[in-house]
Amino acid sequence: MKHYIGISLVLLTVAGICLFAVHSCTSAVNATVDHVRDAFSKVLSVQPQVTVNQRVVLTQTAPIAELAVVTKEEEVSIDYTAHYEVLSMHVPLTEKKMTAKAVYRIKAGFDLHKPFTVDVNPVTHAVNATMPSAQLLSVELVEDIEYSGLDATFNRVTDEERTEILAGLNVAAHEAAEKSTLKREAEEQVTQRLKELIQQNGQSVDIKWTPLPNETAPIP
Repeated sequence: MKHYIGISLVLLTVAGICLFAVHSCTSAVNATVDHVRDAFSKVLSVQPQVTVNQRVVLTQTAPIAELAVVTKEEEVSIDYTAHYEVLSMHVPLTEKKMTAKAVYRIKAGFDLHKPFTVDVNPVTHAVNATMPSAQLLSVELVEDIEYSGLDATFNRVTDEERTEILAGLNVAAHEAAEKSTLKREAEEQVTQRLKELIQQNGQSVDIKWTPLPNETAPIP
């Protein structure tokens, strides 16, 4: 009888230790999940979808639709010249010129309606995040357009040409925004800040950016 009681006590002790270990492990994972959620909320104003062992423990929520991370003001200018030609020869007194320039405010950041997913390894607590690439959020005119037109003696600037160059200035501003480094800067800032916050809690973190439509995957 004593032998069975001894065995029972040993089994109960082992079971208690196992339950304590499972509880401690679960508590540690929960703490990691909370820390990750807080880091994303602080940096991106979004609660990402968090999974542990392929099980969703947090769904994604965001109080705002978009978040601008990088803002830059840039002056954009375009020129237009036109003249008459006869037999491929420039006709004198027919060259007219137009110029237009303005300052635009460019904002790059994130569409918070797109999926931000985080997987937490239950054993190592390593964090693997997949996030949508940064994008241009707006290109806004912030100052009046400066326009000048110079008529030629026999070739005057038309209203249609004036309208065309002003529309072209807006197109040039968007093209300049696309060619800028703002999207990459936004991703670099967010990556650095998230890593700083998450690593404070002792977790390693790896972030992958999902290419936007018509974009290729970034070169590692």
